Amino acid sequence: MSIKVLLKQKYNIDIKDVVERVELANVASRKRANFDYDVSGLPAFTDNTLPDIKTDLIANSDFLADLTLETGIKGTREIALLNANVVLKAKVGCTTSPDGAVVFTDKALTTVLLQAGVEFCNEDLNGKMTQILNTLGTATQNGQLPADLETILMAYLTKLLARKAQRVVILGDTTSLDAELALFDGLVKKIEADATVANFTSGAVAITAANAYGLAYGVFKAINPELMDNGMPVTLFMGRSAALFVLESWNAANPYTQVSVPAGGTSMRFTLPLTDIEVRTLPELNGLDKMFAIPMSLAYLGVDLESDMELVIKYDDYNDKLKAEASFRLGTEFIFGKYFTELILA
Repeated sequence: MSIKVLLKQKYNIDIKDVVERVELANVASRKRANFDYDVSGLPAFTDNTLPDIKTDLIANSDFLADLTLETGIKGTREIALLNANVVLKAKVGCTTSPDGAVVFTDKALTTVLLQAGVEFCNEDLNGKMTQILNTLGTATQNGQLPADLETILMAYLTKLLARKAQRVVILGDTTSLDAELALFDGLVKKIEADATVANFTSGAVAITAANAYGLAYGVFKAINPELMDNGMPVTLFMGRSAALFVLESWNAANPYTQVSVPAGGTSMRFTLPLTDIEVRTLPELNGLDKMFAIPMSLAYLGVDLESDMELVIKYDDYNDKLKAEASFRLGTEFIFGKYFTELILA
Protein backbone atom coordinates (compact mmCIF):
# COMPACT_ATOMS: atom_id res chain seq x y z
CA MET A 1 0.00 0.00 0.00
CA SER A 2 1.40 3.41 -0.92
CA ILE A 3 2.11 6.12 1.66
CA LYS A 4 -0.46 8.35 -0.05
CA VAL A 5 -3.26 5.76 0.33
CA LEU A 6 -2.18 4.85 3.88
CA LEU A 7 -2.30 8.49 5.04
CA LYS A 8 -5.68 8.94 3.47
CA GLN A 9 -7.27 5.77 4.88
CA LYS A 10 -5.74 5.68 8.34
CA TYR A 11 -5.27 9.38 9.19
CA ASN A 12 -7.56 11.08 6.67
CA ILE A 13 -4.64 13.25 5.50
CA ASP A 14 -4.27 14.36 1.91
CA ILE A 15 -0.69 14.29 0.67
CA LYS A 16 -1.31 17.60 -1.16
CA ASP A 17 -1.91 19.32 2.19
CA VAL A 18 1.37 17.96 3.50
CA VAL A 19 3.26 19.23 0.44
CA GLU A 20 1.68 22.67 0.67
CA ARG A 21 2.56 22.97 4.37
CA VAL A 22 6.15 21.97 3.68
CA GLU A 23 6.40 24.54 0.87
CA LEU A 24 4.99 27.29 3.12
CA ALA A 25 7.47 26.37 5.82
CA ASN A 26 10.30 26.55 3.29
CA VAL A 27 9.12 30.01 2.10
CA ALA A 28 9.00 31.30 5.68
CA SER A 29 12.44 29.85 6.30
CA ARG A 30 13.85 31.58 3.19
CA LYS A 31 12.34 34.90 4.30
CA ARG A 32 13.94 34.59 7.70
CA ALA A 33 17.25 33.63 6.13
CA ASN A 34 17.26 36.53 3.63
CA PHE A 35 15.87 39.27 5.87
CA ASP A 36 16.63 37.96 9.35
CA TYR A 37 13.13 38.73 10.64
CA ASP A 38 9.73 37.10 10.68
CA VAL A 39 6.94 39.01 8.91
CA SER A 40 4.16 36.59 9.87
CA GLY A 41 3.05 38.74 12.80
CA LEU A 42 2.59 41.93 10.77
CA PRO A 43 -0.94 43.00 9.79
CA ALA A 44 -2.16 42.33 6.26
CA PHE A 45 -1.27 44.95 3.66
CA THR A 46 -4.18 47.03 2.38
CA ASP A 47 -3.89 47.76 -1.34
CA ASN A 48 -4.07 51.42 -2.37
CA THR A 49 -5.72 51.94 -5.75
CA LEU A 50 -4.45 55.06 -7.48
CA PRO A 51 -7.01 57.35 -9.16
CA ASP A 52 -6.34 59.28 -12.35
CA ILE A 53 -4.23 62.43 -12.29
CA LYS A 54 -7.17 64.84 -12.49
CA THR A 55 -8.89 63.30 -9.50
CA ASP A 56 -5.72 63.26 -7.46
CA LEU A 57 -4.63 66.81 -8.27
CA ILE A 58 -8.05 68.40 -7.87
CA ALA A 59 -10.24 66.33 -5.58
CA ASN A 60 -7.52 66.11 -2.92
CA SER A 61 -7.54 69.90 -2.61
CA ASP A 62 -10.65 71.38 -1.02
CA PHE A 63 -10.02 74.74 -2.68
CA LEU A 64 -9.27 73.46 -6.19
CA ALA A 65 -12.24 71.09 -6.06
CA ASP A 66 -14.60 74.04 -5.50
CA LEU A 67 -13.41 76.00 -8.54
CA THR A 68 -15.35 75.73 -11.79
CA LEU A 69 -13.50 73.09 -13.81
CA GLU A 70 -12.78 73.59 -17.51
CA THR A 71 -11.27 70.54 -19.23
CA GLY A 72 -9.62 70.02 -22.60
CA ILE A 73 -7.72 73.32 -22.61
CA LYS A 74 -4.45 72.76 -24.45
CA GLY A 75 -3.42 76.42 -24.59
CA THR A 76 -5.83 79.34 -24.34
CA ARG A 77 -9.61 79.32 -24.65
CA GLU A 78 -12.21 82.01 -24.01
CA ILE A 79 -14.49 81.46 -21.04
CA ALA A 80 -17.88 81.32 -22.75
CA LEU A 81 -20.44 82.78 -20.36
CA LEU A 82 -23.43 84.87 -21.30
CA ASN A 83 -24.44 88.11 -19.60
CA ALA A 84 -27.51 89.80 -21.06
CA ASN A 85 -29.21 93.05 -20.08
CA VAL A 86 -32.77 92.90 -21.34
CA VAL A 87 -35.25 95.76 -20.98
CA LEU A 88 -38.76 94.88 -19.81
CA LYS A 89 -41.40 97.03 -21.56
CA ALA A 90 -44.96 97.00 -22.79
CA LYS A 91 -45.79 95.23 -26.03
CA VAL A 92 -47.83 97.29 -28.50
CA GLY A 93 -50.05 95.25 -30.82
CA CYS A 94 -48.29 92.35 -32.53
CA THR A 95 -44.98 94.12 -32.91
CA THR A 96 -41.92 93.30 -30.81
CA SER A 97 -38.97 95.60 -30.52
CA PRO A 98 -35.92 93.86 -29.01
CA ASP A 99 -33.89 96.15 -26.85
CA GLY A 100 -31.00 94.62 -24.99
CA ALA A 101 -27.27 94.06 -25.06
CA VAL A 102 -25.56 90.68 -24.94
CA VAL A 103 -22.05 90.55 -23.49
CA PHE A 104 -19.72 87.58 -23.66
CA THR A 105 -16.85 87.43 -21.21
CA ASP A 106 -13.62 88.82 -22.52
CA LYS A 107 -11.53 86.60 -20.24
CA ALA A 108 -9.42 83.79 -21.63
CA LEU A 109 -8.36 80.77 -19.60
CA THR A 110 -4.78 79.70 -20.30
CA THR A 111 -3.18 76.46 -19.16
CA VAL A 112 0.53 75.79 -18.81
CA LEU A 113 2.12 72.41 -19.43
CA LEU A 114 3.72 71.24 -16.18
CA GLN A 115 5.71 68.20 -15.19
CA ALA A 116 7.20 66.73 -12.06
CA GLY A 117 9.23 63.64 -11.37
CA VAL A 118 11.09 61.88 -8.61
CA GLU A 119 13.68 59.13 -8.80
CA PHE A 120 14.18 56.35 -6.27
CA CYS A 121 17.14 54.02 -5.97
CA ASN A 122 15.93 50.46 -5.48
CA GLU A 123 18.56 49.65 -2.87
CA ASP A 124 17.79 52.85 -0.93
CA LEU A 125 14.14 51.84 -0.79
CA ASN A 126 15.08 48.41 0.49
CA GLY A 127 17.17 49.98 3.23
CA LYS A 128 14.98 52.90 4.25
CA MET A 129 11.43 51.68 3.66
CA THR A 130 11.76 48.42 5.58
CA GLN A 131 8.31 48.66 7.12
CA ILE A 132 6.59 48.86 3.74
CA LEU A 133 8.68 46.03 2.36
CA ASN A 134 7.89 43.89 5.41
CA THR A 135 4.18 44.54 5.09
CA LEU A 136 4.31 43.65 1.43
CA GLY A 137 6.17 40.45 2.28
CA THR A 138 8.89 41.07 -0.30
CA ALA A 139 11.03 38.00 -0.86
CA THR A 140 13.84 39.58 -2.91
CA GLN A 141 16.06 42.61 -2.58
CA ASN A 142 17.12 42.91 -6.19
CA GLY A 143 15.19 43.58 -9.36
CA GLN A 144 12.00 45.54 -9.96
CA LEU A 145 10.03 46.62 -6.92
CA PRO A 146 6.57 45.16 -6.35
CA ALA A 147 3.68 46.82 -8.20
CA ASP A 148 2.00 47.63 -4.88
CA LEU A 149 5.03 49.59 -3.73
CA GLU A 150 5.10 51.44 -7.05
CA THR A 151 1.51 52.47 -6.41
CA ILE A 152 2.43 53.80 -2.97
CA LEU A 153 5.30 55.86 -4.42
CA MET A 154 3.09 57.32 -7.15
CA ALA A 155 0.36 58.17 -4.65
CA TYR A 156 2.99 59.96 -2.59
CA LEU A 157 4.08 62.00 -5.64
CA THR A 158 0.55 62.98 -6.61
CA LYS A 159 -0.24 64.01 -3.04
CA LEU A 160 2.72 66.40 -3.15
CA LEU A 161 1.56 67.71 -6.53
CA ALA A 162 -1.91 68.43 -5.14
CA ARG A 163 -0.36 70.71 -2.53
CA LYS A 164 1.92 72.41 -5.06
CA ALA A 165 -0.92 72.85 -7.57
CA GLN A 166 -3.06 74.69 -5.01
CA ARG A 167 -0.12 76.91 -4.06
CA VAL A 168 0.55 78.09 -7.62
CA VAL A 169 -3.17 78.50 -8.42
CA ILE A 170 -3.50 80.85 -5.44
CA LEU A 171 -0.11 82.58 -5.22
CA GLY A 172 1.29 82.16 -8.75
CA ASP A 173 3.28 85.16 -10.01
CA THR A 174 5.36 85.08 -13.18
CA THR A 175 7.71 87.67 -11.65
CA SER A 176 8.35 85.61 -8.52
CA LEU A 177 11.83 84.39 -7.65
CA ASP A 178 10.20 81.13 -6.59
CA ALA A 179 10.44 78.89 -9.67
CA GLU A 180 7.26 77.00 -8.81
CA LEU A 181 5.21 80.19 -8.32
CA ALA A 182 6.62 81.75 -11.51
CA LEU A 183 4.90 79.13 -13.69
CA PHE A 184 1.77 81.31 -14.16
CA ASP A 185 -0.18 84.10 -12.45
CA GLY A 186 -2.54 82.89 -9.72
CA LEU A 187 -5.84 84.19 -8.39
CA VAL A 188 -4.38 86.54 -5.77
CA LYS A 189 -2.31 88.44 -8.32
CA LYS A 190 -5.15 88.52 -10.86
CA ILE A 191 -7.71 89.76 -8.32
CA GLU A 192 -5.42 92.44 -6.91
CA ALA A 193 -4.61 93.70 -10.43
CA ASP A 194 -8.24 93.95 -11.57
CA ALA A 195 -9.63 97.49 -11.18
CA THR A 196 -13.23 96.24 -11.32
CA VAL A 197 -12.87 94.19 -8.12
CA ALA A 198 -14.77 95.69 -5.18
CA ASN A 199 -12.78 96.50 -2.07
CA PHE A 200 -13.05 97.46 1.55
CA THR A 201 -10.37 100.00 2.43
CA SER A 202 -9.16 100.31 6.00
CA GLY A 203 -6.70 102.63 7.69
CA ALA A 204 -5.26 99.66 9.56
CA VAL A 205 -1.80 98.46 8.60
CA ALA A 206 -2.25 94.84 9.70
CA ILE A 207 -4.86 92.33 10.82
CA THR A 208 -4.81 92.04 14.60
CA ALA A 209 -6.93 90.60 17.37
CA ALA A 210 -8.29 94.09 17.97
CA ASN A 211 -9.55 94.78 14.45
CA ALA A 212 -9.92 91.39 12.69
CA TYR A 213 -13.68 91.02 13.08
CA GLY A 214 -14.31 94.62 12.00
CA LEU A 215 -12.19 94.10 8.88
CA ALA A 216 -13.93 90.85 7.99
CA TYR A 217 -17.36 92.43 8.49
CA GLY A 218 -16.29 95.39 6.37
CA VAL A 219 -15.35 93.06 3.52
CA PHE A 220 -18.73 91.34 3.90
CA LYS A 221 -20.62 94.64 3.61
CA ALA A 222 -18.62 95.56 0.48
CA ILE A 223 -19.72 92.38 -1.38
CA ASN A 224 -21.92 93.14 -4.38
CA PRO A 225 -25.50 92.56 -3.14
CA GLU A 226 -26.47 90.99 -6.48
CA LEU A 227 -24.66 87.84 -5.36
CA MET A 228 -26.76 87.52 -2.22
CA ASP A 229 -29.98 88.45 -4.02
CA ASN A 230 -29.41 85.68 -6.55
CA GLY A 231 -28.41 83.09 -3.98
CA MET A 232 -24.83 82.71 -5.21
CA PRO A 233 -22.57 81.40 -2.41
CA VAL A 234 -19.61 83.57 -1.43
CA THR A 235 -16.72 82.46 0.75
CA LEU A 236 -14.45 84.77 2.75
CA PHE A 237 -10.89 83.44 2.44
CA MET A 238 -8.03 84.38 4.75
CA GLY A 239 -5.05 82.82 6.50
CA ARG A 240 -5.38 80.80 9.67
CA SER A 241 -3.72 83.54 11.73
CA ALA A 242 -6.28 86.11 10.54
CA ALA A 243 -9.17 83.71 11.17
CA LEU A 244 -7.97 83.13 14.73
CA PHE A 245 -7.86 86.90 15.23
CA VAL A 246 -11.47 87.15 13.96
CA LEU A 247 -12.59 84.54 16.47
CA GLU A 248 -10.56 86.11 19.26
CA SER A 249 -11.91 89.61 18.69
CA TRP A 250 -15.53 88.44 18.43
CA ASN A 251 -15.42 86.02 21.36
CA ALA A 252 -13.73 88.57 23.61
CA ALA A 253 -16.43 91.15 22.92
CA ASN A 254 -19.33 88.67 23.01
CA PRO A 255 -18.76 86.20 25.87
CA TYR A 256 -22.34 84.89 25.67
CA THR A 257 -22.39 84.29 21.89
CA GLN A 258 -18.95 82.88 21.28
CA VAL A 259 -18.21 81.17 17.97
CA SER A 260 -16.76 77.66 17.91
CA VAL A 261 -14.99 75.99 15.01
CA PRO A 262 -16.18 72.53 13.89
CA ALA A 263 -13.50 69.86 14.01
CA GLY A 264 -12.18 68.12 10.93
CA GLY A 265 -11.31 69.15 7.40
CA THR A 266 -8.13 70.60 5.96
CA SER A 267 -8.98 74.20 6.88
CA MET A 268 -10.83 76.17 9.55
CA ARG A 269 -14.43 76.96 8.61
CA PHE A 270 -17.03 78.97 10.48
CA THR A 271 -19.85 81.38 9.72
CA LEU A 272 -18.87 85.00 10.22
CA PRO A 273 -21.05 86.30 13.09
CA LEU A 274 -23.95 88.57 12.01
CA THR A 275 -23.60 87.35 8.42
CA ASP A 276 -24.51 84.36 6.28
CA ILE A 277 -21.10 83.79 4.66
CA GLU A 278 -18.48 81.22 5.57
CA VAL A 279 -14.96 82.09 6.65
CA ARG A 280 -12.44 79.60 5.31
CA THR A 281 -8.69 79.48 5.80
CA LEU A 282 -6.05 78.80 3.18
CA PRO A 283 -2.48 77.96 4.20
CA GLU A 284 -1.22 80.06 1.28
CA LEU A 285 -2.70 83.22 2.87
CA ASN A 286 -1.37 82.63 6.36
CA GLY A 287 0.44 85.70 7.68
CA LEU A 288 -0.24 87.77 4.53
CA ASP A 289 -2.85 90.17 6.05
CA LYS A 290 -5.22 89.48 3.16
CA MET A 291 -8.94 88.75 2.91
CA PHE A 292 -10.85 87.88 -0.25
CA ALA A 293 -14.58 87.31 -0.73
CA ILE A 294 -14.82 84.92 -3.68
CA PRO A 295 -17.85 83.43 -5.45
CA MET A 296 -16.24 80.11 -6.35
CA SER A 297 -18.51 79.49 -9.34
CA LEU A 298 -16.90 82.50 -11.07
CA ALA A 299 -13.33 81.31 -10.49
CA TYR A 300 -12.01 78.77 -12.98
CA LEU A 301 -9.48 75.98 -13.00
CA GLY A 302 -8.24 74.86 -16.41
CA VAL A 303 -6.84 71.39 -17.08
CA ASP A 304 -6.18 69.23 -20.13
CA LEU A 305 -8.20 66.27 -21.28
CA GLU A 306 -7.98 63.37 -18.88
CA SER A 307 -6.57 61.18 -21.66
CA ASP A 308 -3.68 63.63 -22.12
CA MET A 309 -2.69 63.66 -18.46
CA GLU A 310 0.20 61.33 -17.81
CA LEU A 311 1.11 59.72 -14.53
CA VAL A 312 3.55 56.90 -15.01
CA ILE A 313 6.12 54.71 -13.28
CA LYS A 314 9.29 53.87 -15.17
CA TYR A 315 11.88 51.31 -14.08
CA ASP A 316 15.50 51.58 -15.22
CA ASP A 317 16.86 48.02 -15.21
CA TYR A 318 20.37 49.14 -16.07
CA ASN A 319 20.71 51.57 -13.14
CA ASP A 320 18.25 49.78 -10.88
CA LYS A 321 16.18 52.93 -10.30
CA LEU A 322 12.48 53.65 -10.12
CA LYS A 323 11.22 56.95 -11.56
CA ALA A 324 7.75 58.43 -11.02
CA GLU A 325 6.69 61.11 -13.51
CA ALA A 326 3.60 63.31 -13.93
CA SER A 327 2.72 65.58 -16.85
CA PHE A 328 -0.39 67.78 -16.98
CA ARG A 329 -1.76 71.22 -17.85
CA LEU A 330 -2.96 73.72 -15.26
CA GLY A 331 -4.19 77.30 -15.24
CA THR A 332 -6.65 79.62 -13.49
CA GLU A 333 -8.79 82.67 -14.20
CA PHE A 334 -11.82 84.51 -12.82
CA ILE A 335 -14.60 86.52 -14.48
CA PHE A 336 -16.89 89.45 -13.57
CA GLY A 337 -14.50 91.19 -11.19
CA LYS A 338 -17.25 93.33 -9.63
CA TYR A 339 -18.47 90.24 -7.79
CA PHE A 340 -15.11 89.72 -6.05
CA THR A 341 -14.09 91.70 -2.97
CA GLU A 342 -10.72 92.26 -1.34
CA LEU A 343 -9.41 93.93 1.79
CA ILE A 344 -7.16 96.95 1.23
CA LEU A 345 -4.99 97.94 4.20
CA ALA A 346 -3.18 101.26 4.60
